[in-house]
Amino acid sequence: MNSLPLKEVARRLDEAKITWCVFAGAAASVYGSHRLLTDVDILIPSTEGDQLAALFPEARVERQRDGSVRGIKLPNIDIIAGLDVIDLDKAMAERLDWYEVAGVIAPVIPPEDNILLKAIWGRGTEVGKHDWEDVEAMLGNVFTLIDWDYLYWRAKKCGTEHVLGQLEAIGQTNT
Repeated sequence: MNSLPLKEVARRLDEAKITWCVFAGAAASVYGSHRLLTDVDILIPSTEGDQLAALFPEARVERQRDGSVRGIKLPNIDIIAGLDVIDLDKAMAERLDWYEVAGVIAPVIPPEDNILLKAIWGRGTEVGKHDWEDVEAMLGNVFTLIDWDYLYWRAKKCGTEHVLGQLEAIGQTNT
């Protein structure tokens, strides 16, 4: 299977008028992580899953128990229709900003949302992930720019307030 370039993925999503953003490790690299990127993760609203599958017939489709589309996998690109703890909702969409990612100017998840997601996941190198490493790098780079009111609102909405103290402590240490 040939790799579909991010530029083509962006074109299809934009033409279908699906709101999307880069998140996870690729977004962490925009906000201060210096790890080598191995893939690009894209988030879309959970309501757009079925349309997503139709846009990428060459992709492997992942489905929820109810049969709805959870996301698709392409070589080096995963597109997720909503996450268990957070969805690309209006509040997030209004805060998207554009940065260069893998040679493409792309919308990127707000730093607050990406930091919160990585903190919630909290996976380490023992499972091949770098969540806390990314959190520390992002907070070290954008701590003074964080909208803490928004971050607290989002954490409360997701029921994940328990990670806020850790984030504040890391941010204070890295500034």
